[in-house]
Amino acid sequence: MKLWMKKIAKWTSLSLLGIVLLFLLLDRITPVRTDVAFAPIVEARDGTVLHAYQAKDQQWRIKARLDEITPELKKAIVFKEDKHFYHHPGINLLAIGRAIINNVFRLKRTSGASTITMQVARMLDPKHRTYFNKCIEMFRSLQLELHYNKEEILQLYLNLVPYGSNIQGVKAASLLYFNKTPDQLSLAEITALSIIPNRPNSLVMGKDNALIVKERNKWLQRFQQGRLFPQSVINDALQEPLTAYRHNAPNSVPQFAFRMRREHPGELEIRATLDENMQRNAENIVTDYVNQLKLHNINNASVLIIDNKTHQVLTYIGSSDFADRFHYGQVD
Repeated sequence: MKLWMKKIAKWTSLSLLGIVLLFLLLDRITPVRTDVAFAPIVEARDGTVLHAYQAKDQQWRIKARLDEITPELKKAIVFKEDKHFYHHPGINLLAIGRAIINNVFRLKRTSGASTITMQVARMLDPKHRTYFNKCIEMFRSLQLELHYNKEEILQLYLNLVPYGSNIQGVKAASLLYFNKTPDQLSLAEITALSIIPNRPNSLVMGKDNALIVKERNKWLQRFQQGRLFPQSVINDALQEPLTAYRHNAPNSVPQFAFRMRREHPGELEIRATLDENMQRNAENIVTDYVNQLKLHNINNASVLIIDNKTHQVLTYIGSSDFADRFHYGQVD
């Protein structure tokens, strides 16, 4: 009996070793690719997004930095999408087993048991939903967990998650729907954004806000039951109205943004020295001034304000009205 047990233990160890070696070999031959095309942005000195461009594939996909992903955002997403995210190696075997049983006995797909890591793998390389492709997805998930830590995988998820139309990632969604960066979102806004990826066609900001609030409040109550956030914060979030709609992408300094892209090719996040408040005030002054000068047939103006001590550019106005084609407003 003991000899038989030793043989089983030996073959089990050899089998596990073989599986590990095969996985490492496949990982070397077919590495997971995480090179995603993000949209470049130009920021003011305080981090305010002044101008945003689309990514090469015409998607609004703006990379959120790790410091922009707040603890509240992490908690809400992990609780909703994958409660065991920090404890599994990319695959939740118990959830997969439960899903298989449900799918077999109910004779239809009722649960996919996809972890956040598996969702990242699927978004990086979209394929038809088949059992074979699910296996590839699980293999890619193990690769992601091997090469990236949990915070980096969560960052990938939040940068790729779809929000309908051509909006991808929480930073693009927060800018285009709320005119904020992710670290400025309230709990109510975080929760509203977290439910859209599951139903991007039936939950459209600005169109289905009443339904979004209803679904948002359901999840806020689940957060309450899970004691995820203080009761007072949950109560405030439940009462917060939702007036969001799709805004235009930030495009307030077009000539300056074009110049920055030309001078910093390939950079995704260009932090300029512009003072956002000073820029706004200068733009208002220029607009009023040019309106007065139009009586004298003067239709354009430009402004450059520089800090004499540091030589930093604080305000840059290439023309008084970029949209004025008749008076060459697009000329810097």
